[in-house]
Amino acid sequence: MMRRIVVMAFGFVLAVGVAAIFLIVSALLDPATREAGFAAATSGLFAFVEEDARAGGWSDPLATFGFILWSMIIATCVAPLAVAALIGEIAGARSLLWYAGASATLAGASPWIARAAMGLDRAHEASPLELRIALLFFLTGAVAGAIYWLIAAPSARQMARPQPSRREV
Repeated sequence: MMRRIVVMAFGFVLAVGVAAIFLIVSALLDPATREAGFAAATSGLFAFVEEDARAGGWSDPLATFGFILWSMIIATCVAPLAVAALIGEIAGARSLLWYAGASATLAGASPWIARAAMGLDRAHEASPLELRIALLFFLTGAVAGAIYWLIAAPSARQMARPQPSRREV
């Protein structure tokens, strides 16, 4: 049992790391998301710096940018995979379709989930750029789920296989 928990934790950490790298690299390679990401990052950075200046001190702007990047990674890589892995482990799902599909769907829907949670009027609408970013989030979730499945699911299949007794061998 302890071996299974270690394998699951290792698979989760590795899958999140690979998905975070995939998200950053693919966002930088796509011109539309690169422009939108740069605009969002600079406006968010200036908003946080302005808030820090009002509070009476200048915090590190690089730390503010890191916080923005960290929150994007949590919303698109960590949370969807955690939900898919938790439900998959409880239900005993061992399918690539479950892990990749569930985390991809949750990651792709994360902008609309966030809008609905905040009660925004535009929770059911999307512009073409938002759909493109949602596709990027969907692919990121699929990568995270597939990597987790590659690492964690085979160990579960091996543990579920009955071991032959010494007399049968």
